Order: sequence, then structure tokens, then C-alpha cells
Amino acid sequence: MNRPISTRTHGMIDYALWVTTAGALPKMLNGATRTASLVRNAGTAASVNAMVTNYEAGLVRVMPMKGHLALDFMMCTALVLSPLFLPASERRYAFVPIALGVVGLITGLMTQTESPMEFAGFIPSRELSEAVADPDLTRN
Repeated sequence: MNRPISTRTHGMIDYALWVTTAGALPKMLNGATRTASLVRNAGTAASVNAMVTNYEAGLVRVMPMKGHLALDFMMCTALVLSPLFLPASERRYAFVPIALGVVGLITGLMTQTESPMEFAGFIPSRELSEAVADPDLTRN
């Protein structure tokens, strides 16, 4: 399947959507403390997820892109299902996490699963692999 969103664009969406969300939306949800907390925590988790992913927008570049997308999928699914575990008094604000979850799911499904950064690193040669596998290997 051809995925139109590059990993670079996905990184920009991650920071623009989730950092803004974590900062601005909870302040707008007056009286909905659990919903605000859910949105704030989801934004923080997504920001940390973006920072440790091995793609163009990553800062530490530890996690592969497929792992990033898997975490995005789990978090966005939880956001879509959030009305089931939010208090009844806050259900009128449920559209906020549902909308964020739907946008995140669509973005994740349309994003390429391999980053060019994952292939830019060191690729061991066959000789090195054999030497590591058998350190007593004598060379002629």
C-alpha cells in the first residue's frame, strides 16, 4: 500500500498536534479535570514518543518507526475509547479525545513505516559478522 505521509511529515504533525494539544486544550476544558488530564498525558506521551523515535524529527533516535506507529495506534485507540472510562459528568467533552484519536489513527495508517534515518547508520559487513560469530577465526 502506498502511504502518502512521509516520516518527516509525520514528525512535524507529531510535534505540531501533540505539543500544542498538551499545552492548550487542557486549559480550555474548564471543569473537566479527568478529560483535561487525559489529553495532557496523551500529549506528553506522544511528545516523548516522537523524541525517542529514529526518524527525522527524533532527538534521541532509539525506537524504530514501526514501534512509534504501534505506540501511536495504542494511544489513539485508547483516546477513541475514552468515553467508556471518563466520568458521566465529563462526557460532553468526550469529542476532544475522540477527535484527537481519530486524527492520530488516520495519520498513523497513512504514514510510511520505514524512516530513511534507520538505514543511514552502520551496516556491518559479512567479514565483521563472521569475526563476531567466531572470534577464533584465523585470517590468511
